[in-house]
Amino acid sequence: MWTGAGVTAFWAAAATAGYLLSRDTARQYTLDTARLLPPLHFNASELDPTQPACTSLGAHVNRLWEKDSALQRSRTQLGTLDHLRSNALLVCQQLAEQMASETDPDTPARVIGDLWSTGMDEAGIEVAGRAPLQPTLDAIAALTDRPALTAWLFDASARGANPLFDFSVLPDQLHPDTNIAYLAQSGLGLPDSAWYGAQDKQELLAGYEQHVARTLVLSGADADAATRLAADIVTLERALAAASEPFAVLAIDDSRFYNPVSPAQAQHHTPHLSWDAFFKAQGLATPERFSLGMPGFFERLDALLASTPLDTWKAYLQFHATDSAAPCLSSTFVDTHDAFHGGLLKGRQAAVPRFARVMGIIQQEAGDALGPAYAQVAFSPQNERHVKAITRQLTAALGNRLQQCDWMDDPSRSQALQKMDAMRIDIGRPPTWPRWGYVGTSRDSFLGNVQAVRAHAQRRNTALLGTPVETGHWKLTPQTVDAYQDSALNRIVIPAALLQPPLFDPSADEALNYGGIGAIIGHEMAHGFDRIGTFADAHGNEMDWLSPYSRQQFEARAAQLRDQITQYGDAGGAVDSDLTLDENLSDLGGLAIALQAMRQATAGTPDPMIDGMTREQRFFANNALIWRMISTPERAELERATNNHAPGSVRADVAASNLPAFARAFNCTPGTPMARLPADQVRFL
Repeated sequence: MWTGAGVTAFWAAAATAGYLLSRDTARQYTLDTARLLPPLHFNASELDPTQPACTSLGAHVNRLWEKDSALQRSRTQLGTLDHLRSNALLVCQQLAEQMASETDPDTPARVIGDLWSTGMDEAGIEVAGRAPLQPTLDAIAALTDRPALTAWLFDASARGANPLFDFSVLPDQLHPDTNIAYLAQSGLGLPDSAWYGAQDKQELLAGYEQHVARTLVLSGADADAATRLAADIVTLERALAAASEPFAVLAIDDSRFYNPVSPAQAQHHTPHLSWDAFFKAQGLATPERFSLGMPGFFERLDALLASTPLDTWKAYLQFHATDSAAPCLSSTFVDTHDAFHGGLLKGRQAAVPRFARVMGIIQQEAGDALGPAYAQVAFSPQNERHVKAITRQLTAALGNRLQQCDWMDDPSRSQALQKMDAMRIDIGRPPTWPRWGYVGTSRDSFLGNVQAVRAHAQRRNTALLGTPVETGHWKLTPQTVDAYQDSALNRIVIPAALLQPPLFDPSADEALNYGGIGAIIGHEMAHGFDRIGTFADAHGNEMDWLSPYSRQQFEARAAQLRDQITQYGDAGGAVDSDLTLDENLSDLGGLAIALQAMRQATAGTPDPMIDGMTREQRFFANNALIWRMISTPERAELERATNNHAPGSVRADVAASNLPAFARAFNCTPGTPMARLPADQVRFL
């Protein structure tokens, strides 16, 4: 089905960027395409004739593949986007191997080279055992009173290693051109605070307690003490969870993170935590104003710091330090960590290959140091021009649809058009690269290098406090298979790693490209006008720019789509229609925008009728291909609870079923599942 020639042709085209982007790297990198997976293309022969498109587009496009595919024991999920992620990882592996020869200590390449070399030194890691973590464990063991405990936590924040609460510097939600300090809840070992009290999660909670005990033994505790302390730690986390906001709330209401206070107001919430001392530990003067998100959590944390036995807190820190470090340590630590985080939580049956685990850690901790090299080998000027041409058509289509949007009155429409005109779309790579200086990595210890990089990243972020927002940097790296819309900056980011088949292929017909990357970019555009987007104006200021009439009309359409989503589900259960609402709205808006953009781009040209399919049939089918996925039951359950996107099988159907153009393209009888009657159709954009 796939040929090596396809691999070479696609990646060779991407690699022509190398010499043109050399201003961002002092070195030219190479790419061996024979080491990559074949590109994934839409193939009409994979359509399932026993699954009518008018019943389920997702089943029509993906069911045969689902039947013929099986998960490797080391995987918990497989699909189109996972294929793209795998290829991006394989590209990054080659880059890291080349960076391992870097000798200049002040370059990001040296950081990546040190991380890669020490991470792949399996023999050295096995010999070292727990030794790289021992200084941290000794420091925790040496804590003798509560002031020492809080001082340790404050110092840990400066190293990016505080397990109890998060500290970061981000744009002020009310004044998005300035950075302020944000503090937010953390401290839990389970993915969602709601799980600690949920009756159907008690077996999992018991498994977590066993994991805590095993990890404490690895950190040096004897087995009996570890069992007792594990129970105390879970009891402590239950108390923290009871005061924490659940994921289902935080995912749809980012205002929970924003609670601007003065130092005196913050001190009122937490009498036992000195915020002057905290900011001093970060090397900062106490700001006149910062955000203490989820104040109820911090109030409870403050009380627990005063009332919970010191030995319990020390055990808690010992466990979380060991659990966090385990993927960077010897196989005993890795296996224990993966038995819970990979096995019990996700259903993984075998270890992830070492290179993939090491690359995953590098991506998480130092991904932006790899970004320039990835863009150099995987993002060509030709592809950039092509995608920008698609983007121009999408912008024009969005403007036309806003002009015709029947739920916006004129004042709201004017605001929407202003927001569209000010929207910036970055394709492939950021306008400016993050600034790296000396980090202090070496060839001595993988964990030591990860700790050094993490501390360096924290210092870089902390230094932004009180400065103007840097609009040229991204929250994602170019090698990330994802995209986002930034309400504060009114910006859309499309990383280079997304620009792979079947989302984008410069040699494919435009129906596939508009149904792929066109719909993805359209989706991000639509976020500017969803529940969150309609509370941020063209300049990122927090305000409700919809008139009361338009707000009422918007909410009516949102409620109608929410009702539709409740009808979807699979073996894993029903879909959370409120949690996934904004993403489903943006799928619907993005698909409508992309379809109109394709029609504009191909106006006056004959339909090529490829493989017996019309242009619009191929557009819709390739969009459904994006959401192809199989997963373990455990991973599916985890995703439902901690992901604000609906399952791929739902995304493949919902948006298309609300567009009359789909029913016309596939000659669907009105009233069939994919051909909703007019009264049941939701038109968002």
